[in-house]
Amino acid sequence: MEGDSEKERAAINLTRYALACHASGKPIKREDIRGPVMAGLNSRSFRPVFDLANAFLEEDFALKMVALPQHEKKTARSEAKNANASKTANRWVLQSVLPDEARERLDMVLAKDEKSILGFAAMVLSLIFVNNMSISHDQLVLDVRKLGPPDCVFPAGEARDMSVAGSATDVQLESAAHTAIAYLARHSYLDKISLHSANGRQGFGETQATQQTADAEGESGVEYTWGPQAKVKFEMMDMARFIAAVSGQECTPDFIKAVGRACGQNISATGAVE
Repeated sequence: MEGDSEKERAAINLTRYALACHASGKPIKREDIRGPVMAGLNSRSFRPVFDLANAFLEEDFALKMVALPQHEKKTARSEAKNANASKTANRWVLQSVLPDEARERLDMVLAKDEKSILGFAAMVLSLIFVNNMSISHDQLVLDVRKLGPPDCVFPAGEARDMSVAGSATDVQLESAAHTAIAYLARHSYLDKISLHSANGRQGFGETQATQQTADAEGESGVEYTWGPQAKVKFEMMDMARFIAAVSGQECTPDFIKAVGRACGQNISATGAVE
């Protein structure tokens, strides 16, 4: 019979595991919780342990575990599969529970790499956002080339060769864009959607968020949309404010409506989708 002390110890372990995942930029996975974290406890203890760990995180760190949405599967066949997909969450990330005003007063400082990645991801996601929430592979490669990915998305040592302005060839720039897109997909900021298979059947609908971007020849009929991580970290109103700031405009109700039309959503001034 499981006692409260065993569940509390497991909750402490889960708290530590969640913080470690957060620090490394990785999602919290159900299979890892059920394995090392909850060793010796039965499956019925999952929810009590999870809720207790969330209470610890909120009280001590002003964070909570929130479920990552399912990956997009947007094709003729996959929409039916999505309707029948399990609603059980299998991955989570940590999210601050502090209100916006409190975070602004604290002037929270991000690590240099984390700040660079979030800024780059926000720029890429904003381009998708104003394009009715999807963008073709070829267009995304062009946009990422113009943006210039931060060094931290490349394997160690790879970015240094391109650090001198104007030193990169077209081939290097193309390769860098592919690497950056693959990085965002691997970290669930982007979902890669195949619209049709090579043999002419209607789309197989398999999201390939962890697959390295292939040669451009194999990318016809591929689009990208927001991935689970993006949906958790960037709310509609946050993105509208970001686009206003980048474009040097005021985030007025009319601007919010215009951005909403561009992304195919009716966003209210409160940030809710109507």
